[in-house]
Amino acid sequence: MSNISTIAPDLRPAVGNRRTKAPGLVAGVDLGGTKVLAGLSDLDGDLLATMEEPTAHGEGAPVLKQIVRMILTLAERHRDRGPLLKAVVGVPSAVSPSTGLASLSPNLAIPADKPLARLLEAGLPCGVVVENDVNLAAFAEATLGKARDCTSVAFIAFGTGVGMGLVIDGRLFRGHHGRAGELGLLPLGTNPHDAAPKARAGLFEDQVDSPAVRALYRDGTVPVSEIFLRAGSGDGEAAAAIATLAKSASVGLASIQAVFDPALMVLGGGIGSRPEFVELVSQHMSSLLPFAVQIEPTSLGPEAGMRGALMLGLHELSSQAAA
Repeated sequence: MSNISTIAPDLRPAVGNRRTKAPGLVAGVDLGGTKVLAGLSDLDGDLLATMEEPTAHGEGAPVLKQIVRMILTLAERHRDRGPLLKAVVGVPSAVSPSTGLASLSPNLAIPADKPLARLLEAGLPCGVVVENDVNLAAFAEATLGKARDCTSVAFIAFGTGVGMGLVIDGRLFRGHHGRAGELGLLPLGTNPHDAAPKARAGLFEDQVDSPAVRALYRDGTVPVSEIFLRAGSGDGEAAAAIATLAKSASVGLASIQAVFDPALMVLGGGIGSRPEFVELVSQHMSSLLPFAVQIEPTSLGPEAGMRGALMLGLHELSSQAAA
């Protein structure tokens, strides 16, 4: 079942409010383990429509056909606005800039032996860019959100897992293999050499992902959202679990700040976007570093990845036109 909206916010603040009136469409997709969110914009940055569906799981990666179908459906509904010129798809994987291969995606079974962009292009009438989903959320913050006036921003998503996107001087920093921001693998702990081979997802991620939060509270079965709700209602045990989570998270964030020194840290995801979590993390950071760090919750919510995909698509087309 699809959920299609034709009324959506404007993306034009990030493209200079220019009005090209040129025909053409850009699609942006955020692929997650539970849902696929697709958006469509014109070349002026007007967001024309969004579409959301539960993620298709199964053998043969049916989600790839699902993404193609969703993009084509949106483009067909707005074919009067011109042809589809670019599609950008965010995936919860490290995507190699040189090979286009996706890796390190434990929560979603997608092909790791073939470039995803080429597979998607087989069903679409345009070029495709495949990018890490948190990188796209970082790009959205840098172009549309709280970091629009910053020279650098680190976007860190805390939720099912943990990941980071880094934008410096308007450009995504991906790393040589596309693994920049794989924070879950930070070798944190008292004996990381012995612990790393036994890690469930990575030494840092094992401390801050959803299963880790649930394990901190009672029998480990209470949903994370409910733990936050109970903490806000005065449940001391729930509040202690959130405090422990924030303290663990602050160690990884302090490491990022020490290495990259971003002008702004933006936290997102189901856990990271909560203001009370951001406040606790900031407090713990103050005891780890001898300087103040600016940390904010995301202003773009769960659409950050999709919006970043659209902005990157517009940026790619603009760069191609200028070349």
